Amino acid sequence: MRYRCFRNELMRGSDMKAYALTAPDRPATLVDLPDPVAPDGGVLIRVRAASVNGFDLYEANGYLAQAMPHDYPVVIGRDLAGVVAAVADGRTDVAVGDEVIGFVPSTPPLHIGTWAELVPAGPDCILTPKPRTLPFEAAAAIPLAGATAQDAVDAAGVRAGDVVLVVGATGGVGSVAVQLAAQLGAMVIATAADGDDAAFVRSLGAAETVDYRTGDVVKDVRGRHPEGIDVLLDFVDRDDAFTAVCTLVREGGRIATTLGAADAAALAASGATGSNVRGMPTPEKLARLAEQVAAGSLRIEIQQTFPLDDAESALGAFAGRTVGKIVLVIG
Repeated sequence: MRYRCFRNELMRGSDMKAYALTAPDRPATLVDLPDPVAPDGGVLIRVRAASVNGFDLYEANGYLAQAMPHDYPVVIGRDLAGVVAAVADGRTDVAVGDEVIGFVPSTPPLHIGTWAELVPAGPDCILTPKPRTLPFEAAAAIPLAGATAQDAVDAAGVRAGDVVLVVGATGGVGSVAVQLAAQLGAMVIATAADGDDAAFVRSLGAAETVDYRTGDVVKDVRGRHPEGIDVLLDFVDRDDAFTAVCTLVREGGRIATTLGAADAAALAASGATGSNVRGMPTPEKLARLAEQVAAGSLRIEIQQTFPLDDAESALGAFAGRTVGKIVLVIG
């Protein structure tokens, strides 16, 4: 659907704030857009928080303009937590006032996004109820990072007794993957700088850490585990760096990467199984992860929050060294 003006008793009938691309040759900026309506079969969500992902960084800087069709204005953002403001006729699974967690798929042409005061969420938008005790900021940090971590752990078949190396353990995806693997009974080795970062991943369940800044990860891990590791979960490496860390995996081991770096045939020749994982949020995954976070059995680390009108700083913070997630507070 296109953003367009509307009037009804639920909404104020004015322009909303959004962080959006307005042309292919300009980066995203804060703009006023007409208040949208609930699309056919969908809902209108008043956003309370949205998180920052790598896709958002590329999109906001215009790097995807030639790679994917864009329908300008293109609002940035995939993850959200908010309150249902309006429901289209025929939609019965949600009601006005419901608190929800959502994910807007990056289906081309890109147009709808979550870095806005209002989101017209169509039928393809992934929605699940937000537990009442779960803060909006933490809820918004769950969808893509949480689902990707879950999918990586599942793809690698992590099980009790496995020795699992998590590369990129301090990031939004890695910090959740560390916890999920540890909960399954795996012995987790996490890459993290010595000091606060190492203490952070240990608090999540990592049994060992390896400093990627001052040491040689492959050498250090091989020195501790000369027989090799069972599972590699890599959220950082490509090319030669990925090839090198894969040599740590023993015959019969499993590898999952979110960078598209796994050559299944080459890894099979070395006796390992490799999976390229693309996180796919579903209502069931989001509901399960949200309940764990609300119950305190899964931790979502928020490094910093920013208001919507300072989204540029949020992107800058994400592009730097992040521990956990960066979140926008909206409304």
